[in-house]
Amino acid sequence: MYPILVQTQYMILSIDLLSWHFWHVPIVSGFIGWITTWMAVKMLFYPRRPIDIGVYVVQGIFPKNKDKIASKLGAVVQKDLINFTDIKHKLMDAQALANFGEEISIQVEKALRDKIEANVFSRTLIPEPLIQSIHKSIAKEIENALPNVIDSSITKIEQKLDIEAIVTEKVKKFSDQKLEDLLLAVTKKEFTFIEIVGGVFGFLIGILQAVISDLT
Repeated sequence: MYPILVQTQYMILSIDLLSWHFWHVPIVSGFIGWITTWMAVKMLFYPRRPIDIGVYVVQGIFPKNKDKIASKLGAVVQKDLINFTDIKHKLMDAQALANFGEEISIQVEKALRDKIEANVFSRTLIPEPLIQSIHKSIAKEIENALPNVIDSSITKIEQKLDIEAIVTEKVKKFSDQKLEDLLLAVTKKEFTFIEIVGGVFGFLIGILQAVISDLT
């Protein structure tokens, strides 16, 4: 056992780590690993138009599947991002209703006073306490009806507004360049990391190949 161990140690130590003969394989392998990964990422977007090479039609994955991407994105936006039930809950939250009520009260008072001020007889005959009473009564009625108004309004909007169709149509109309810019804005760092990893793995495999080659 010891002679084998000694022989293995001798063979490892005999590898010339400073020679170009040893390092050219890892460097070339690293470059190949990086360039192939870079090309794979680019082929997600290019070529933008189908190229018929006889046995196969070459086209970038995203341009080729833009309509499918648009449909899936539209479905996701309607189902998971713009949820009308959540919108109702947010608008009917106690704080939201209080804000609505405050704004309604201001607008009712303004409209009421504008009407009274516009008529000289009303301005003279209607006392301030009555104005306040009318204002409070109208504002209170509107505030009480507000939850039902919000609920019915959102329901009608939901029935008439097809978010999925709108998003799908918008994405389908994107140019290939705009689609690429949109996707890269989200994934550029990840794509760069993948390219670097491809180069690193290629380099490590090259070192392994060089060591095996020198040992044999």
